[in-house]
Amino acid sequence: MARKVSIYEVAKYVGVSAAAVSYVINGVDKVGPKTKAKIMQGIEELGYVPSHNAVALSTGRNNLISLFLPLPEPSEAFLENPFYGEFIGGLEQEIANSEFDLIISALKDQNRFEFWARSRGVDGVVIIGFLPDVIKNTLKKLSMPTVLVDIYDEEASAFNNVHINDERGEFEATNYLIQHGHKRIAYLGNIDTSPIDKKRFSGYERAMREAQLPFNEHLIFNTTTTFDGGYAAGERIAKCPDITAVCCAADILAIGLMRRYFEMGKNIPRDLSVIGFDDIQAAAYLSPGLTTIRQDIGEKGHLAAKILMEALKSDSKAKKNVILEPNLIVRQSVKSI
Repeated sequence: MARKVSIYEVAKYVGVSAAAVSYVINGVDKVGPKTKAKIMQGIEELGYVPSHNAVALSTGRNNLISLFLPLPEPSEAFLENPFYGEFIGGLEQEIANSEFDLIISALKDQNRFEFWARSRGVDGVVIIGFLPDVIKNTLKKLSMPTVLVDIYDEEASAFNNVHINDERGEFEATNYLIQHGHKRIAYLGNIDTSPIDKKRFSGYERAMREAQLPFNEHLIFNTTTTFDGGYAAGERIAKCPDITAVCCAADILAIGLMRRYFEMGKNIPRDLSVIGFDDIQAAAYLSPGLTTIRQDIGEKGHLAAKILMEALKSDSKAKKNVILEPNLIVRQSVKSI
């Protein structure tokens, strides 16, 4: 491994003080243009690479942004839901064009969040899904710039927030089915523990009530929001021949459901109309293609990163609450009756 060039060697090579080199490296406007040009030339000729730790000591910032996932098994979430990969892609794409770096973290022991944040030298954090009280209180204590994504906590307004209009999205999905003649419409989602699915369920409920269509617990299929959850629900729904359509709280539920119907020799949409939510990339490549509610997942990641970096560069205490509007994407998984 080649020996690392020091700041003192650059200073000696150029014929300036080490302080002058430090000012240039750290963007401090205390060096004239000619001297700055000489220093930059010396840095290039010697192949000097600034120490990240030294820059952090000088600026008080590590330029590290963390995507924090307060999940028991985050690796399983990545494997089971393509949403996370698409979101991280948008997040990283925005961060890659800046001086910041992204780290992805999770803690099984959430009581160690403060130690983790301090020891890693994280400057700001994006949190997705839900916000445990211990982490919320620590963020307030540290005054750490934060962006929450898809979090409906009562105190979420104390932080920057990005989410979509989940309620309106599911309202439009249900209405689309109603407009195609469906009356016995089931809802598939995790309304017991997922605040997002609960929001989407409220849209389904409003559409059914406004259309004066009866619905009860026999039309509500509660399950984990996974491919397997949808797959298992498929068998239960197939035992209810009066159900002609299903609103799914996520595309992965719809895909699992469609897979089980295929294995049972049934046909989508002949035997059941299905509509999803999210419009993950796989939705367009199914056969039949999945009609779904699209949220721009990559854009959500872009916005979260942009808002956080703006907060890190600004002294403003104002918080941003961005609500993205979803769109209906029509494919082949819904039929008229």
